[in-house]
Amino acid sequence: MKSREQREQDKRQMQAKFEEMYEELYEWRERHPEASFDEIANQVTPRRQELMGGLLAQLACQHGQGEEIEGLVCEKCGQPVVYKGKPPRGVEHLEGEAKLRRAYYHCPHCEGGIFPPGPAVEVGETQLESGDDKTSGGTGDSDSILSASGDQL
Repeated sequence: MKSREQREQDKRQMQAKFEEMYEELYEWRERHPEASFDEIANQVTPRRQELMGGLLAQLACQHGQGEEIEGLVCEKCGQPVVYKGKPPRGVEHLEGEAKLRRAYYHCPHCEGGIFPPGPAVEVGETQLESGDDKTSGGTGDSDSILSASGDQL
C-alpha cells in the first residue's frame, strides 16, 4: 500500500494533469466557437482517456508492483515459475491505456505467465459499493485486478 505522502503526490499529479487538460480544451473551444457537440467530444475523448489511463495505472499499482516470491508454481501445470523482473506493459481499456511495471513470472514448462501472482477479481466486478471499498459482489481482495481482456494487472 502506498504511503499517505505518495498518495498525496499522486493526487497532485492527477490534479495538475486535469488542470492542464482543462486549460487546453478551454483554449481550443475559444478558438472554435462554432464547434458542434460532437467536435467538442472528439477533442475531449482522447485527452480524457489519457488522463484516465494515468489514474488506472496509479490504482493498479496502489498495492505495489509485485515482488519476487520464491516457490511460486504455475496455475496451469503446477511447475515452478521463474521471476522475469518488472517489464513495462501497456494495458488497453475503454477508459484509457495504462502503462505499468509489474512483476512478471514465466513458466518454462507450459510457456504460461503470471503478471503478477495473485487471485483476480471476477469479470464484471466494477461498481464500488457506497460506503465500502469492496467491489460489488466481490471478496474485497484488491491485491490484483483483472483487465478488460481478462489479464491480471
